[in-house]
Amino acid sequence: MTLQLIAVLALGLMCGSELNVALFAHPTLNRQPLNVHVLVRSSFASLLGHVMPFWMASSALLNLLLVLPFAHLGRAAWHLALIALAIQICAVLFSLVAPVPINNRIAKWTPEALPSDWRVQERHWDLYHWLRTGALAVAFALLALSLAAR
Repeated sequence: MTLQLIAVLALGLMCGSELNVALFAHPTLNRQPLNVHVLVRSSFASLLGHVMPFWMASSALLNLLLVLPFAHLGRAAWHLALIALAIQICAVLFSLVAPVPINNRIAKWTPEALPSDWRVQERHWDLYHWLRTGALAVAFALLALSLAAR
């Protein structure tokens, strides 16, 4: 039960962080003057680009441990945790292909050296982020339901 609770908390906190970026941080940045916008967005991209890979991988690993036999989940809880794990793995793979390459470019931006398509790149990153965040929210809901199904 402890492992299951830790897995739910880790994924829930990550979803909260991802929702904060999507709902508050980036919309607020979009209303700032260009020099502020670029510096802060670049700083966030750098910081979260270092933190999120470990957080996402650790959360998926915790969920993986839940579906192993020693976790002793009941059938319904095991299925819910397995579906949540599959979603998390897809989110990690999707991240590597779509938002991470853009994030790595954004982390290097300065107000003096913006690519001509910087707004397009930001819009793509934001769309990919919303897709990933939605998927992770579904995974979180399923993992939380697995607690109830235990």
